[in-house]
Parts: sequence; C-alpha cells; structure tokens
Amino acid sequence: MDMKGVAISSYSDRVAAAVSGSLNGLLRFDRSMVTSLDGLEHDEAEQPIVVMLRAYLYLLGGVRPPVEVVDALRKIDAGTLSALEAAHLDAIRHLLHGAYGAAGDTLLDISRQFPTDELALAAGHQVDFLTGATETLLSRLSSSPLLTEGATETYPYLLAMLAFAYGENHEFAKAYEAGSRALSLAPQDNPWAVHACAHALFESRDHGAVSELLSATRGRWNSESCLLRTHLSWHHALNSMAESDHDALTGLTGDVTAVLATECSAMQFCDAVSLLWRLRLASIVGPDDFAAVADKALDIRGASNSAFVDLHVLLAIIGADRHELAMRLAQEIGADATDMAAHLTGTRRTAVGVAESFLYYCQSNPEQAVRRLISVLPAVVGMGGSMVQRDLALELLVTCTHGRGLDVTVPAGVGIDRRPLVTYLRS
Repeated sequence: MDMKGVAISSYSDRVAAAVSGSLNGLLRFDRSMVTSLDGLEHDEAEQPIVVMLRAYLYLLGGVRPPVEVVDALRKIDAGTLSALEAAHLDAIRHLLHGAYGAAGDTLLDISRQFPTDELALAAGHQVDFLTGATETLLSRLSSSPLLTEGATETYPYLLAMLAFAYGENHEFAKAYEAGSRALSLAPQDNPWAVHACAHALFESRDHGAVSELLSATRGRWNSESCLLRTHLSWHHALNSMAESDHDALTGLTGDVTAVLATECSAMQFCDAVSLLWRLRLASIVGPDDFAAVADKALDIRGASNSAFVDLHVLLAIIGADRHELAMRLAQEIGADATDMAAHLTGTRRTAVGVAESFLYYCQSNPEQAVRRLISVLPAVVGMGGSMVQRDLALELLVTCTHGRGLDVTVPAGVGIDRRPLVTYLRS
C-alpha cells in the first residue's frame, strides 16, 4: 500500500490511519499532524514511520526532537526499511546534525526517485525556508509532477507552497495568482494559501487588500488547531503598522504575545520577538515588555536546531536589555557553530552579526549598529531574507540613520530596498 507517497504496507491499519492523518495535518498546517500520532499504543508508536514523522515535526520547526525520539531513531534498523523510508531516515539524520543543505539535497533525490511522495515535498519546503534557499524553494515544487491540477487530492495545499515560493523569489503576481487558486480550491483549511497571498499583497504595498484578506479569512485560521494562527496574526499586525492602525495593532499584538503564557512553539516565540522589536524601534514598547520572551529564551535555545531560532533567542534577551547574558550566549552560539555542518555554521554566524547590531542599538551606539549591520547584509540577503529577518534588520538600519545624517552605503549587489514600517507609526 502507498499512502501519501509513504510506503507503509507492513504497518497495521491503525498506524496507516495515524500516518495519513499526520501527513494531512502537515500539508494543512493543522495540529492533527501531531495529535493523529498521539493515540497509538506503545508498540505502534515505536514503528519506524511513526518515529520518523515525530522527528520531522520537531526538526521542521527548527528544534531538536526530545531525547526519547532521538533514541527511538537510533534504534531503527535501516535494513528493515523500504528504500523510501530509508531515504527519509537519511534526511532526518542530516537535520539532526545541522546539515540542512545535505538534508535538502536528500529530499530532492527522494522527489526524483519517488515523484508521488508528498512528504518529501512538504519537508523540503520547510528545509529550504530554514536555509534561505529561495531558488531551490521554487524549483523543488515547480518541477514536481504533483503540481499539476488534478494530480492529487492534496494539490491545493502543494499549490499554496508553490505560491509562497514564488513570493520568496519576488514573483509576486505569480504568487498571488497561485495562492488565490489554491484558496479557491480549498477555502476552509488552507492557511498557507492565505499566508502566500498576504505575503504577495504586502510586498506589493497593497495594504488594504492584505487587511481585507486576513479579516475575511480570520474565522478559518484563528483557531487552536491552526498552526499558523499566531503567524497570520503577526502578518496582520505588521500590516496594521503599515496602515498606521494603532487600535488594530494593539489587539493583534495581544493575540501574538498571548502564546507566551503557554508552552509555545519556537516559531510562535519567534513571531512574538519579531513583533516586539518592531514596536520597540517605533518607541511603543520598552525592555520590560520583552520580559516574557526573554524568560523563555534559554529554554527555546536549549532545543534550537536552526540559526533562525538562535537569532530570535538573542533578540529576545537583547530586547530585555540583558546584555551580558546576550553576549555570553552569542559566544556560545558561535562556538557551537564550529562543530556544526558548514551551512549552519555560516547562518549562525550571520545571525550573531545581526543580533550584535541590535545590541549596539540598545547601548545607544547607532553608528556601530549600522556598521555591524552593513557588514552582514550581503550574507543576510544571500541566504534568503526571511531566514534571518531581513526586513527587521532593515527596520533597524532605517531607525539608526533616521534624522542622524549618517552616511550609509549599502553594499552593491544586495538587491534590497528599504521598507521602514516603524516610520509609519511615528507619523
């Protein structure tokens, strides 16, 4: 039997149903990707496909799996696996060691050998994001036969991923067209399509359309089961900044930061940190408002397996003006990088450079903040803007130079413009 591209003929019907539910949840960014696996008995939960899916769910969120999941992975006998499952195990092991580039390549190989495997596409999509591999993000999906309408019942969700990939490659018209089509095909449970459309509209400066889209679809993604609930609220908050809508911004900020009172995910933590920093640059919040994220930062760091998460951990601590801790942690992250895969080493060092710029800002040294930020801008853009919060870094650049007459020369070839959202809030 072949279910969602994963060969599970040797597993029971209960395991097959759990795997199917988990994969459906993964494609729809729904909590069922986790809960579908929770009802299995102990022996069922130790089946290789279940263990691998659990590992993916952590690793694709930028964090390492718990010890018990890692131990279960080590116990898997690759000799008993199908070729497809063995290939996924290789990809997972690469991710565990921080070798995101190798993991991405392995997932590409899987897609070539097993073109109906939706898990490889979905996992590769997130790996490309975490590595900032924007060109691969697009080519991985556009070359798949599954991205033919009618090829699979999950086409609308894969199309939403393609729409996001278009946007990350600055093809905003294509992104909006693909995202809109994906949303029309699956209007009730396709938050990634909403996300892709919102991205495209925002980058095109159509802030009114962003607000209309997110407000109209809010009932479909603003639920506990939607894993994009916080992130889409974050997008809505940024759009409210662009529209200078302080009332909406206040409510949406509450939505984004509310997760801090719970055991939030690393990505929810990152959304909260990113939003708080924009508010701080706009002089709306101060160090005390970062207390909740700073208090969670070390726990998040303990599980971090990506430079994206590391950066936000540092920004949380810096935002709370806990500078000595931030400097010590930055040194630890730099030291960790020397033992990691080459790609993660580079991204972690770039993340530290971005964080140091914010530290200089908090120390009332805008000139040094600008110099440090300029020094890492080519790397920031080279690895993909979203991965290291390019736009937030540019907000800092504009804030530090605003009204100070600093001579800022952006390195040639970085291909960026300046979109100072926070300046809308100062007007």
